[in-house]
Amino acid sequence: MPIKTININSFDLSSIFWKKILDNSFLKIKPYQAKFFEKIDSLDKLRVQSSYNTGSISSTTSWLLFSIILFFKPKIVLEVGSFIGKSTFSMALAADFNLTECSCDIFCCDYSNEIKFPSLTKTKIKQFHKTSSTEMFRKLDVDLNIDLIHVDGRLEVEDCTLLKERINDNTLFIIDDFEGNEKGVANLFNLLNNKVISRATYCVIYPIDNFVGKTYGLVEKSTTAVLLPIKFLKITSQ
Repeated sequence: MPIKTININSFDLSSIFWKKILDNSFLKIKPYQAKFFEKIDSLDKLRVQSSYNTGSISSTTSWLLFSIILFFKPKIVLEVGSFIGKSTFSMALAADFNLTECSCDIFCCDYSNEIKFPSLTKTKIKQFHKTSSTEMFRKLDVDLNIDLIHVDGRLEVEDCTLLKERINDNTLFIIDDFEGNEKGVANLFNLLNNKVISRATYCVIYPIDNFVGKTYGLVEKSTTAVLLPIKFLKITSQ
């Protein structure tokens, strides 16, 4: 008989990805969630330090970032666009839970502000104040082995050139504002067109569907996407 394939596209895979990531965090530390959001919400008071006061991430995005770090356990994390630190500490608080297995260092930059983060975690956070992503990438040790990059800013061509020297086949990308013509979509095409990643080795995990999020008590919208190395996917018997 003719072969009939079962085609799984990125939208199908995205639903599976988020369920796996969230199942892991809810099974392990669901009781911690209220305390987690208390710490994240406390960062709003840092707005008074800002030179440029802008929006921040949703509670859903905070928990998704936490869950991704908890699952993949990166050792070196870069962040472009930290502002008051909600995304930074969402990742750092998860990294604290991973300390029995591995430590994590987070490097983050904010082009417009000079906000000093409080000491909320054991995980080390290195801030680059009023520094562009390009400047931060230049200052980083070229031998730094980057495991994960969270991008909440617009990547330039020079950023892509510098990133190619500092990432590997296992580097995970988290892209914010991934909808319509927003900067997250532009960042994907910048990474592809400048050959930082390729469609042959990476797949796009689209922002979590609202229905899926609500099944985990996450009611706010998230526009966070993930660029996942295809080698991270595996079909198992159970």
